[in-house]
Amino acid sequence: MLNVNKLNQFYGQSHTLWDLSFDVPKNACLCVLGRNGVGKTTLMQSIMGLTASVTGDILFNGDNLVAQPAESRALSGIGYIPQGRQIFSQLSVQENIRTGCFAKGNFNSEMWDRVYSLFPVLATMKNRRGGDLSGGQQQQLAIARALMLEPQLILMDEPTEGIQPTIVQQIGEIIKQLCDEDNMTVVIVEQKLAFARQVGTHFIILDRGRLMASGEMNLLSDELVQKYLTV
Repeated sequence: MLNVNKLNQFYGQSHTLWDLSFDVPKNACLCVLGRNGVGKTTLMQSIMGLTASVTGDILFNGDNLVAQPAESRALSGIGYIPQGRQIFSQLSVQENIRTGCFAKGNFNSEMWDRVYSLFPVLATMKNRRGGDLSGGQQQQLAIARALMLEPQLILMDEPTEGIQPTIVQQIGEIIKQLCDEDNMTVVIVEQKLAFARQVGTHFIILDRGRLMASGEMNLLSDELVQKYLTV
């Protein structure tokens, strides 16, 4: 599904990602782990085509995305939910969700029904402005918007940040449904270790822009946690 090979990324003279190589199987949920400032968000932006000066290969279903702009990557079936959600605060919930169709240029009513079945609270608030929703509801809205693209791969950057525990639990269950029932593949940047272990099938650990460990989630040992994740 997604194969990253010797990925490097630069900001001017700063070398931020160093020869990253890893694979994400179809229908898997890969958790990108690491302390703050190690390159997790940069990795997600690089996969989505939102950073400059990238070398290496990013293969999605066999096609190399490195030279493609972000809009082409979206059209190929990659949805992106950025850190901080970035919803349109003055648009209604329904209008926010509809913006997820713009990249494809068409509207799928079945996906609309699926989104509201996953997030019934959004159906009851469809005419409310996005900026009036709680943080947890805005995160659900951001995921719903990305799903309207009908992606095969979804990139989520810290989807549980600043969200109440009940919504975190709901988001975890939805991620599992997307992988198990909707045949989607998910890559998550996550700080909450318990949540990562709950939803993730695989993991990678970054430190100073380098890949330090990877594998199936059951291989995430206490030793790795202590060495690379504890503060």
